[in-house]
Amino acid sequence: MNNISEQKLNLLKQIEQKIKDHKNIVIFHHIRPDGDCLGSQFGLKNLIKVNFPDKNVYTIGDSKGIFPFLDFSMDQLENKRLEDSLGIIVDANYKERIECREYLDNNIFDEVIRIDHHPNDDDLNASLKWVEPEAPAAAQQVAELGYVLNWKFNVEAATYLYLGIYTDSVRLTTDTTNGKTMRLVAHLWDCGAKRALLHTEMNKKTLLDIQINAFIQQNMKIANGVVSFFFSLADQHKLGISDPLMANRPFTLASIDNNKAWVFFTEEAPNQIRCEFRSLGACVRNVALKWGGGGHHRASGAQVHDVNVLDQIVKDLEEEITHLENYDN
Repeated sequence: MNNISEQKLNLLKQIEQKIKDHKNIVIFHHIRPDGDCLGSQFGLKNLIKVNFPDKNVYTIGDSKGIFPFLDFSMDQLENKRLEDSLGIIVDANYKERIECREYLDNNIFDEVIRIDHHPNDDDLNASLKWVEPEAPAAAQQVAELGYVLNWKFNVEAATYLYLGIYTDSVRLTTDTTNGKTMRLVAHLWDCGAKRALLHTEMNKKTLLDIQINAFIQQNMKIANGVVSFFFSLADQHKLGISDPLMANRPFTLASIDNNKAWVFFTEEAPNQIRCEFRSLGACVRNVALKWGGGGHHRASGAQVHDVNVLDQIVKDLEEEITHLENYDN
């Protein structure tokens, strides 16, 4: 991190200046929350509160009760013009993917900043954008922002940011995890990140978890290097799953034998199916884009509205893995 480019350093300083310039700061996360969007959101909130204590910092949205061992209490905010205000979007791009998008639709902020590691475009009309697809998590970007600018990290900020990095890098195993990641993780540990709490809680399994995972692996399909599974609402209900967020488990299909890619289909509501694509090298983003989604090279998602298209999606994924020689992996 000592060899940061002048251009990037200037961008980070501009973000800092925007924070200094506004009294009220509102931080957003994306729909279907995960560890990275929440970790980035609350990590940034704590960093700002510690380093700029005169600021009013609000986190808005809905954590959906995930990671109950951490405090993700959201703030209530009136949907009207907020004077001297800055909106910050972390880990997201298009408004349709952002929780509480109505605040953005109504233009209640003076300025908007986007901090994201997704390579996609956006419709945010942001004053500043820091998009870094090379980062394994938006939380790494937030951690780097604080580290490079010599901000103080309290235990809470360090813990939230470590959660974001640890989860989105699949426990520090993705191909975008690099030396910078590990140096920032070390810094977060040095600042008191509650890693033992995170590791212990995230390794816990309930009997229901075991039963769900067993059902998935007993009923998955494997063909032409692709593993796939469709989790219908009927099957979810039979297993006692009341929230489709609990049903979405692409990790259960990962790295099986010599298969190169996998796709997990979760029926979230009638005519609403979430598609999660993963690979060991193939650009699954190409398939996600074809079906109206997006994401990263090896991890992407999409939404479809007809169960009859799932077979074609799997065929598209089978075709994509035949182009592995075109990628620099």
